[in-house]
Amino acid sequence: MSVITAKVLDENAKPLSGVPIKAYISVSGTPVDYGDLSQRSITTNDQGEAKITYFSPIMTGFFAGTPGREVWVTMVPVGQNYLTAVPVHAVIKVTPPPVPRLGADAPIADVTYTPTSPAVGQVITFDASTSVPAEGHSIVSYFWDFGDARPYANDEHGSDASHAYVAPGTYTMVLGVTDEAGHSNSTYKTIIVGGSTSK
Repeated sequence: MSVITAKVLDENAKPLSGVPIKAYISVSGTPVDYGDLSQRSITTNDQGEAKITYFSPIMTGFFAGTPGREVWVTMVPVGQNYLTAVPVHAVIKVTPPPVPRLGADAPIADVTYTPTSPAVGQVITFDASTSVPAEGHSIVSYFWDFGDARPYANDEHGSDASHAYVAPGTYTMVLGVTDEAGHSNSTYKTIIVGGSTSK
């Protein structure tokens, strides 16, 4: 949890009250709802300040060992012609938990995807059928997270899934697998999505 404060001043450096402020989240420059904000719209108080709280997402063990995310929370005045308005950017480093020591009974998570250089709007097919359970066990569930806070393109919960990204950027896709005894493991892929293809 992080509290972010924006202060709006006039040309004489006097606080401006009643100024509407909009807030949004981005990760590595890509607008993504990674976590949540206490408010998306707020008005400055008598001191010209607007405060919001950022809540990082709840990370299960499947996110262990994945790269940290540089989250930007941006607050900017809206509703009037603020030509000299300067957005306030709070940069927050969200660090997943460390990788736990896995037992001999842990499955091995593995995933491939095509195309390997996707464009915006292009459906990407993910295949986790090469994930392997420990001897004498079987994988019973798959966890998918595509790193953009959006749901599946298709409602799939097995060893395959598909997804399309709506904005260019770099995303961390996480796959988790769990066997019938509750042993789990995960892996991730860094997916770079380019601009939309033109025809």
